[in-house]
Amino acid sequence: MKLLSETEALQGLLAGTGSFIVTGVTKSGTTWLQRMLDSHPEIACGGESKLNAFLTQLGPALRAYNEALTKTNDKIYKEAAVYQPLGQTQAVAVMQYLFLDRLGAVQRHAATAGKTAPKWIGDKDPDYKRELASWRRILPEARVVSTTRDGRDCFVSLWFHLYPDREPLAEENRADFLARIQGHAATWRDTMAKFRKDDAEHPGRHFAIRYESLLDDAQGEMRKLFQWFGCDASAATVSKVVEQNAFSVASGGRRPGEADPTSFVRKGIAGDWKNHFDEECNRLYCEIAGEALTAAGYEV
Repeated sequence: MKLLSETEALQGLLAGTGSFIVTGVTKSGTTWLQRMLDSHPEIACGGESKLNAFLTQLGPALRAYNEALTKTNDKIYKEAAVYQPLGQTQAVAVMQYLFLDRLGAVQRHAATAGKTAPKWIGDKDPDYKRELASWRRILPEARVVSTTRDGRDCFVSLWFHLYPDREPLAEENRADFLARIQGHAATWRDTMAKFRKDDAEHPGRHFAIRYESLLDDAQGEMRKLFQWFGCDASAATVSKVVEQNAFSVASGGRRPGEADPTSFVRKGIAGDWKNHFDEECNRLYCEIAGEALTAAGYEV
């Protein structure tokens, strides 16, 4: 039987190629990083596969299947039952198969740009952070690249991404803005803890990169990342990658700090939260994530 997605062909295609995922809190620079990685001649990085949406539904689907199977076995087949309940082994195999299929799509897309044999193929998706421990079991050989950004900047950027015409502290928006702050702070805090834990448990296979550091010295940061991958980190290659993905290019000519609330690439600066938080906003955020912000080197 030949599988529709030609698994054997994909495995052969990707043999000897490293795999990785890029993840981070939404609006922490994952897309910028993905595009720079994908611009390197030896790396192909897609975005976003949304496989985490499948993973979160797989557990309930397996339970429903096992319940139906057990009911039938108990009622009809008893000790003669052929099929046993599915477990973690099959669940992991399903997700590995899907990830392999998605990497195949990245590889085929890269080939159109002349990358016929990239050293590394990966996927970027902020959602990987939600079930990072599960993804480590699914992808034991994969590397993880995580992005960190001041959580308050992430929150403000996400707000304008969702509501480009709603100034956060305007009277008609303030209550909604305040109501969302602590939930976001908890997500940011917990994500930072996940990344620290993953880095400690998988030495050499987790690279943490700060959005603010990319703003200050994109070439220096990307050089270190390319070296970590064992890829060409020459000045010429790094410079070309960074220049191709500069804010002015991605934004259509704007400089960092020149905002366009309707653009996915809105402002491109650090510390913008100070322009949209008042004392109450900062207090609410820091009640939840203050220690994590301090530990990450951000002022509170």
